[in-house]
Amino acid sequence: MSLISPRKIDELVLAALTAGPSKTTTLFSEVCESHLVSKQGFYAALRRLRANDTIVVAKRQVSLNTTWIHKMRDLVAKMGRTYEQREEHEVLRLRDKESISYIFSSLRQLDNFWGHIQNIVVRALPKDAAVFTYDPHYWFYIGRRETERALIKEVVASGKQFLMTVAGTTPLDALIRADFDTDDRQYHIKKSFDDAHLYLVVIGDFIFETRFDPSVSARIEDIYTRYTSLTPEAVHAFDAVQEIRARSRLRVSRNKTRAQKLRSRLSKNFFIRPSDSLGQVSMTTPEK
Repeated sequence: MSLISPRKIDELVLAALTAGPSKTTTLFSEVCESHLVSKQGFYAALRRLRANDTIVVAKRQVSLNTTWIHKMRDLVAKMGRTYEQREEHEVLRLRDKESISYIFSSLRQLDNFWGHIQNIVVRALPKDAAVFTYDPHYWFYIGRRETERALIKEVVASGKQFLMTVAGTTPLDALIRADFDTDDRQYHIKKSFDDAHLYLVVIGDFIFETRFDPSVSARIEDIYTRYTSLTPEAVHAFDAVQEIRARSRLRVSRNKTRAQKLRSRLSKNFFIRPSDSLGQVSMTTPEK
């Protein structure tokens, strides 16, 4: 069951109830705003959720069962502790100048796995290991907004800075700049590498890099060329590009010398907090 990206009727009902209790008629209308749901299907979902003690219904008002909420809270907290303490991904076992590659059949699969191992590395390194990111276009933030915002939230919560550089100069590239206006979240537009298809993340000595299939890169460029604002058509285009069946390779390497050079190149346009454990950066201010 997914409350982050609800699709089934039961999930849609629970997602709507996260905002608080609701009358059955109001709840039905809210669910129908995003998905075409029949009354028969809606009330069948309420019966299922009520039968397994997930919701309570009284005087035509539906609420999440607080007992269920507490159980879910404890379960998620336990999972978080378990994975933070025990998850030792093979990436963390890489030695200096070693690398490993992964192949995916769609951008959605790539992004899901990339976010997963990036979170593991972020949690494993000291808080002063800023996350440097470079994209031709930061389309993940538009096309995978909920997932990407959650990833950035994790970075900031760990005490690290999230520093994004994009090469693109289109209106869509500039559109999201306003969301990155703190020391913890910074955004700069500047072409920094000759490779027009390079997607890069550097955290400490770890380097994540990928280049999409040429057909996928062409589709993304077309979206940024065609649209100047985030219209429903643009959103649909971003959704569609994630499902294209095309191979993408993610390469993760651990290289102290190369990572230092990449951080030095990307740090010039940001305010960087002092480093006192990795010795990776010094206090800098953005170039004029």
